[in-house]
Amino acid sequence: MSLENETAVGTAHPAERRAIDQVAHWTGLRYSPRMNTTIETSYEAVRLAGGFMQNTQRRLVEITGADRASWLHNLTTNTISTLQPGDGNYAFAITIQGRTVCDLNCLVLEDRLWIDLDGRWADESIAHLGKYRVIEDVDINDVTSAWTRIDVIGPKTATLIERLGLGHNFAVYADLQHSSSQIDGHDVRLVKNDLGPMLAATLYTPSTSADAIQSKVQTLATDLNMVELDQDLLTIIRIEAGVPQSVDDIDSEVIPPETLQTERGISYVKGCYLGQEVIERMRSRDSMARRLVGLAISGEQIPAKDAWVFADTKQVGRVTSTCHSLALNSILALGYIKTSLAQEAAALRVALNDQEFADAKLVEIPLPTWRASS
Repeated sequence: MSLENETAVGTAHPAERRAIDQVAHWTGLRYSPRMNTTIETSYEAVRLAGGFMQNTQRRLVEITGADRASWLHNLTTNTISTLQPGDGNYAFAITIQGRTVCDLNCLVLEDRLWIDLDGRWADESIAHLGKYRVIEDVDINDVTSAWTRIDVIGPKTATLIERLGLGHNFAVYADLQHSSSQIDGHDVRLVKNDLGPMLAATLYTPSTSADAIQSKVQTLATDLNMVELDQDLLTIIRIEAGVPQSVDDIDSEVIPPETLQTERGISYVKGCYLGQEVIERMRSRDSMARRLVGLAISGEQIPAKDAWVFADTKQVGRVTSTCHSLALNSILALGYIKTSLAQEAAALRVALNDQEFADAKLVEIPLPTWRASS
C-alpha cells in the first residue's frame, strides 16, 4: 500500500490513533485512519451482513473409477462409501501413526468425487493417497484450473443464495450438502460450507464463467451490505470463530481429535481405515494429551508460529496462528496445550524470543461476536 496519502499518525484523533495501532499490530505496516476505518467497517459488515471472496488458496481434485468411494473410505477418518450424490463429508487423511496428512472436504457427484483441500499440501496429499491405489479402479486428477471457487459467509448468506436463484432452503442444507444449478445460464455447484458457527456457502463455477458469476455475486451482495473479503480480514474472523486452518493449525504434528473437529470429521462406527487404531484408542481411553485452545496474549508483539507456550517453566504447548483481534482489542491466537491445563485457569506465558515472554490466558472460542451471528 502506498503511504503517499497517509495522514500523519501524530495528528490523528485519539480514537483513530488507537484504531491505527490496532491494525498495525497484525499487518506490520503503518495504516492511515482512512485505511483502518475501512478494515473496521468491513469487519462490522461481515458480522452484520456477510462477505464474499474468490478463494484461490484451495485445490480441487477429482477422483473417478468404479472403486473411488470404497478406496477413499478406507483412507480417511469419515464415512465416504455410503454417501449419495449431493452429500459431502469433512475428513482427515492420516498416517498409520495417526498423524495428519491433510484435512479435506469430499463431495459426492453422480460419477465422481471431488476433494477440496488446501493448496499448500495438495501435492503431498495426492501423492500419499496415490500410494494406496494398487489394484483399485481409481483415477486422480487435479482439476483446479477448470473451476473457480467463490466463498460467501455471514448472516445474509442464505438471502444472497436465494437472490442468485439457487433456492430458498439453503440454510437447512446439511454440512457440505451440495446441488447443481445455473445462474444466468452458467453452471454452478452450490455447497453449504459453514465457517465454524457462521453460515457459509461455496460456489464452484467453470473458470470460463468466473467473471460473470463473480460480477453477479458482487452486485447482489453489495445490495445486501455484504463486503468483499481479503485473506487478512478472513484470518481475523476465522481465528475469532475458533476455526483451525489447514497447514497453519492442522499440520503433521496433530492427531485429528486434538483439533476439536471430531463431530464433523471423524466417524467412530465406519470400520477400519488407515490409522484408525490410534484414533479409536484415544476415544476408548478418553485420552487426549493436548487440544486446540484460544489464547489472549498480552502486549504488542505477535508471537511467531510454533512459539512455545509455558506454564511456569514447563513447555506445555505451542501457538499455531495469530491475529490482532478486533473483538478483544488484543492479540488472539489458536494453539495447542496440554488437555489438563486447558480445563483449568492456568497461568500461561508465550515465548516471544529466547529471552522475552508475554502473559497469556485461555479464552473460549468461538468468541461471542461470532456465536451471536450464527
